[in-house]
Amino acid sequence: MAIAHESTAYQNSFRPRLLLAAAMALSGTAGLFSVQTGQPTFNVVFFRCLFGALSLAGWCVYRGTLSNIWKIDRSLLVLTIVSGLCLVLNWAALFEAFRLISIGFTTIIYHLQPFWIVLVGALFLGEPLSRDRLFWLLLAFVGLTFVVWPRLGSIMGDATWASGIAYAVLASLLYAGSTLTARRLKAIDPAVLTIVHCVLGLLIFAPFVSVAPLQNAAFPVWGWLAGLGVIHTGIVYVLLYSNYPKVQTAVIAVCAFLNPAAALLSDYLVFGKSITLVQAAGVCFILLAGLGVTLSWKLKLPPRGATK
Repeated sequence: MAIAHESTAYQNSFRPRLLLAAAMALSGTAGLFSVQTGQPTFNVVFFRCLFGALSLAGWCVYRGTLSNIWKIDRSLLVLTIVSGLCLVLNWAALFEAFRLISIGFTTIIYHLQPFWIVLVGALFLGEPLSRDRLFWLLLAFVGLTFVVWPRLGSIMGDATWASGIAYAVLASLLYAGSTLTARRLKAIDPAVLTIVHCVLGLLIFAPFVSVAPLQNAAFPVWGWLAGLGVIHTGIVYVLLYSNYPKVQTAVIAVCAFLNPAAALLSDYLVFGKSITLVQAAGVCFILLAGLGVTLSWKLKLPPRGATK
């Protein structure tokens, strides 16, 4: 009986971890899908919103929760719209960065978003910025410097590279804004909230859709577009939100490594783009700092004013 109990407990803990890891790895391939479409950025975002809303609506119908979309508290509508704007504009900036620089570089810079949350919390929400968090923040920006430094000449002399870096940073800022606002929307089912956000994205980007590239689009293009919505907005979101409560924060933090790993791997295997040792060190610094912030690692520092 004891063995059976231990086996069941293991399965109960292993399955959410496996599904969460799969979701993180899948999310790292979003850049590959967006670039492979060959479509303008606004087209990509529009169809991600369309297919994402449809797939999540199907999931909610299956669960019997779609009617909750009409039960959102009116007092939360403004915050819901702000959160949605941050999310869909973040997608636009992210896909534009993918197009201008590379999937790997964009994803690495995009992972600065936890640190924007820390800064906003310290500056505007009154959350204390401890020495530990300040250290991880500085380490992350040292890592960013290492990542960008080998291509500094390209950034300084190439407007495309400079724009790509700017869009990647903007995407990370917008995603941080979406995360912060979503924290206050916990009363809304995550799938329902994402449907609302996707519908908002449809309304925003519909006037900017370019019809000509779609008329000449081959069948695989529609597959990549549908994949962004169904896989990266539907399946990934369902897997993430349904398994977050079932695993420890440490597991979430470790699984988050799979996102940039998948992005860098797809960038290398499909497009032949690799990173230097200096940039690899920068990636490690950023991800290590992310772990430190997520897991609230404490540094063994001497107390202030301590003397020998």
